[in-house]
Amino acid sequence: MIRTIAAGCLLASASFAAWSDTGSQNTQFQITCDGRPTMTVTKARYGLTTLKWPGNHFQVASGHKRSHLDSGTKVSIVLFRNGDQMIVNKSNDDTYFSFDGVGTLVPCSRSPERENQAVQLQRTDASGKLES
Repeated sequence: MIRTIAAGCLLASASFAAWSDTGSQNTQFQITCDGRPTMTVTKARYGLTTLKWPGNHFQVASGHKRSHLDSGTKVSIVLFRNGDQMIVNKSNDDTYFSFDGVGTLVPCSRSPERENQAVQLQRTDASGKLES
């Protein structure tokens, strides 16, 4: 199965898009994959995805690729800035991870997705003064 997904991801046609399946809410879940401690994935509105794991490690991704395997199975591929990739089977939420873009997919267990409250940041003007 992992080889099928890896081959499909490499051969699939894809396009970037924001996470549209979360609607207007921010969501969070955890994944556990061999090779790294449990990671927390946060999907924010407008396509921002963050990844955090113990040891003060933090990565960010903008948008995701919507793709499909040769079998027609729809997948979502998140490309993090450090080369990590998270692949999610959209029909059953099976989640796989590729560390540093190596190409080898590791199956992951995944917690249920839950709503996450977004932090509202204060706006500042160009000089750094708070806008009212």
